[in-house]
Amino acid sequence: MNGRSYAWALAILVGLVPAARAQVRPDPGAPAAAVARLFPADARIGLVDFTRVAAVSTSGKAMSARIEALRSRKEAEVNARSKDVAALESKLQSAAVLNAAAREQLRRQFERAQVDFQRFTQDAQSEVQQVQREVEQAFLEKARPAVAEVAKERSLWAVLSMGDSGLVWWEPALDLSDEIAKRIDASPAP
Repeated sequence: MNGRSYAWALAILVGLVPAARAQVRPDPGAPAAAVARLFPADARIGLVDFTRVAAVSTSGKAMSARIEALRSRKEAEVNARSKDVAALESKLQSAAVLNAAAREQLRRQFERAQVDFQRFTQDAQSEVQQVQREVEQAFLEKARPAVAEVAKERSLWAVLSMGDSGLVWWEPALDLSDEIAKRIDASPAP
């Protein structure tokens, strides 16, 4: 790149970055309210961290509580069945005094209980994952209107999901997560 092209490119870059943007960047650890106030007026792209939105919004907390309650219930059921299988295994190991037919019947019962336990465990994991996907999808459906409102109010061209976009660096002031969480909480329940 020759000097003239370099100067031209620099002039374009300087023109695209107004003096107001030269202020000190907020500390990423600063309170979200301080970062939100600094959202650049000339910004055309916003960012949202749906994980944080879910963590701070009432709807997101309810979603997490529902998933955790199901996970805990399934875990308790799996633990109870595990104890039943362990009891059968213990009974089988101490079955030396039983005749061969009774021992064989107990062995089959234990093997059947093991297979049932494995299937139950897989089904429980699948159920929790399915409910988690459904709840997360419902949460995202509720979040989309809030994102659209904020984007329209700020005349943004795009709002990117920080978790899905592959962002390596971003201006913390572009993060709309807390504002979107407040909008979700303010929206009527479906």
